[in-house]
Amino acid sequence: MTDLFRAIFDATVDAIVVVDAAAHTIVEANAQALVDSGYRLDELEGMALECLFPSLGRLLASVRGRDEQARGISCNGCRLVTKTGEAIAVDARVTPVLLDEGPYFIVMARRIAGTPDGGRTDRQAGADPDDAACRRVIGHSEKMRQVVHLIASVAKSDTTVLIQGESGTGKEIVANAVHAMSRRQRGPFVKVNCAALTETLLESELFGHVKGAFTGAVRERNGRFKQADRGTILLDEIGSMPLAGQAALLRVLQEHAFEPVGSSTTTSVDVRVIASTNTDLAKAVAEGSFRADLYYRLNVFGIVVPPLRERVEDIPLLTRHFLERCNETLGKRLPALAPDTLTALLEHEWPGNVRELENAIEHAVLVEPGTIVTPSSLPATIRLWRGVHADQPRSELGLRARLNLAERQILLETLTRANGIKKRAAAMLGIDSRNMPYFLRKHRLQDAVRP
Repeated sequence: MTDLFRAIFDATVDAIVVVDAAAHTIVEANAQALVDSGYRLDELEGMALECLFPSLGRLLASVRGRDEQARGISCNGCRLVTKTGEAIAVDARVTPVLLDEGPYFIVMARRIAGTPDGGRTDRQAGADPDDAACRRVIGHSEKMRQVVHLIASVAKSDTTVLIQGESGTGKEIVANAVHAMSRRQRGPFVKVNCAALTETLLESELFGHVKGAFTGAVRERNGRFKQADRGTILLDEIGSMPLAGQAALLRVLQEHAFEPVGSSTTTSVDVRVIASTNTDLAKAVAEGSFRADLYYRLNVFGIVVPPLRERVEDIPLLTRHFLERCNETLGKRLPALAPDTLTALLEHEWPGNVRELENAIEHAVLVEPGTIVTPSSLPATIRLWRGVHADQPRSELGLRARLNLAERQILLETLTRANGIKKRAAAMLGIDSRNMPYFLRKHRLQDAVRP
């Protein structure tokens, strides 16, 4: 499959699988098929079609050897069975094709409009709602699979969780998934932006106050901890909390009790605490800007969300997700990205991480005048990074620097097509697989491959 067709294949809105017509096994799948099914590409390869699309597989089996009868077969409202056993309602159609290697079926499936799981709730579909919660964390890279594993490991307990990662990596989504998979999932999920709390208002915001406790307290008010009773509270940007507030928070974590401002009555709460930060708390402790006792109280179970540059193979999946959402919210009909657009996204360093990618797709959808998202519709920061404009060439770079940039781009694109598998990428590049570690170290792409 050429670079052009691979990029179009992965950017298509439908889930597509290529099936060996003789064996009825899957030989290839695009990025959307991986998102919908929850499988990795190497897991789908060789799988019987009936395992993924039961009714469609049986239908094709009934016309085995009669390609003319398979032509135009459709299966509206059939099921796509995910890796977790969930049944997603899809409309699917089959197109037989004859290639030099033999006959194949191209199966294209699209979720039925309605609820996010294809028109049925998790319970109606017979799926575990825990699996739906984990699917909110988009990505099939090894690092994101580790994050999902950690979420599933800690969610059922009431253990305090500390989520760390750069700004824009999706820490709040991880916190939401932990809550949604916990026994408190029917309780409140209360978010507090610690960076927005001043020292004078912090205790009132967290613990509430009684009427007349201070000037302007004209009525009693419940704080965020009381609002989160029997649920979960997310203390976002905990590293920005003033030291005075840290001392008050430590007591709540230890005793599960507090006094509202102006009251001598102790209030007990049953709250699960999740904290998140984009700062290095261990370093902050060493510098004296964060209490060591609070740090160790919070860091009972840590989850580190990797930056986007360390999981580039997730960019096509995230892009498709954001493109679909923007089309829906903005009333546009842009089905895919041009190959050069996807290349530009794969090449960018993403200092703003997933949030920057989301904003870039929204910007592109808003300004794109055509029927497909082109590089010229991307934000200027991404266009200039790649040197798309003729009036912004990289003439200031030397030959060696340009060659290194080109080499890194080729590696990124090949690793993405190979689903992070080193041997497959080496074969695509026509090099000895034993040389791959050298190129990965050279371009700092070790985290873009599977172990």
